[in-house]
Amino acid sequence: MKLIYSIYKEYKVLIRDKAGLAITFIMPTVLILVITLIQDTTFRSVNEASVPLLIVDKDNDSLSHTLERSLEGSKFFVITKKQLTAEQAKTEIAKGHYFIGIVIPENTSKQLREKSSNRISKLMNSFSGDSTAAVEEKQDTSTLRVQLYFDPITKKSFKTTISNSIERIISQIEMQSMVQALNETMSDNFPDAKPTKMETKPLVSLSEEYASYNNSPIIPNSVQHNVPAWTLFAMFFICIPLAGNIIKEREDGSAFRLLTMPGSYMIVILGKMITYMVVSLIQFSLMLCVGIYILPMMGLPQLNIGNQLPVLLVVASSAAFAATGFGLLVGTIANSHEQASLFGAVFVVILAAIGGVWVPTFVMPEIMKQLSVISPMNWGLEAFYGIFLRNFGFKEILPHVVKLWAFFLVALGGSFCYQKYVRLK
Repeated sequence: MKLIYSIYKEYKVLIRDKAGLAITFIMPTVLILVITLIQDTTFRSVNEASVPLLIVDKDNDSLSHTLERSLEGSKFFVITKKQLTAEQAKTEIAKGHYFIGIVIPENTSKQLREKSSNRISKLMNSFSGDSTAAVEEKQDTSTLRVQLYFDPITKKSFKTTISNSIERIISQIEMQSMVQALNETMSDNFPDAKPTKMETKPLVSLSEEYASYNNSPIIPNSVQHNVPAWTLFAMFFICIPLAGNIIKEREDGSAFRLLTMPGSYMIVILGKMITYMVVSLIQFSLMLCVGIYILPMMGLPQLNIGNQLPVLLVVASSAAFAATGFGLLVGTIANSHEQASLFGAVFVVILAAIGGVWVPTFVMPEIMKQLSVISPMNWGLEAFYGIFLRNFGFKEILPHVVKLWAFFLVALGGSFCYQKYVRLK
């Protein structure tokens, strides 16, 4: 009965704290909506034909026309053509008017055809044994140059990807030129033959898909990251109203009266823990509803929670206990509302930053990746990733659950020991 009345008392205190309720429910909802919109817009800006590209075509021949058609067909760029000098094009890119610039010099296609013919002629002469022609063949080591300019803010990885893609397109154009030169040479050597058009379609193609676990069909997106990430952030931010509740009880004498009641002080702690653990689970359910129903109304992907609902509940409960334990520890150690608010908020932000809530851990520097393993938010986030994206079962997420429970037990034990052996002395 003492535990039941303790839970009821915590409920009454909680619903009177309007600011705490706002932090608990409104803040994470706003964060999920705003951050997901920002990240999804950024994701689409890189993937939906919105990278501005400038083409300066001084060649106006087969190579430049084929290159332009291939770039348009990729549906990755917004292409603008201008007749500028190389320096003017470089200035346009440097000012940020375009992300990438391609300058194709004059007579590039003509020189490509000549070089292709020379190479084929040299190859045919070597087969025919015409040593005189081979000696007279002028050695041509020069290469044609197509100039690429990149905005200074371009990341090296993106620059390398674009350069490789354009280089692959130009290599296909070179191959087509070589095939055409070979057909012309064969027609001259064998006038009676009827050359067929040689296929230039690649013999080897790449097949791309996301590697799935347990036949999971889920494809990652901004929603799959932000909903669990900011839900965990909100769960741990519950330490502020919880700590404030504990400090208020000490200041108005309620804590002393609770200690005079028969039974262990652990009953009082359990009452707070159960109440705020239920609040954390309500937070989690609300954030899932936002991801499933609200975000699609705003043009964002729908949250797919997979088909491991019991495992998802285990992870959510473990994270809720860990967050509640942290709040109990902060409220027990802090001597004032200011201390609890400052320490709790700053420490939660630090745990979120190193745990992968703000920025996913896979884009962090190596030292931050190693540091992220000490954050309980990282444990919860990795477990949610496993369920949402890899269709993990209980066996696979067990290590993360064990870490969350260990964190909770250490925090709970620390709260009890500090209250009994330090504060009451």
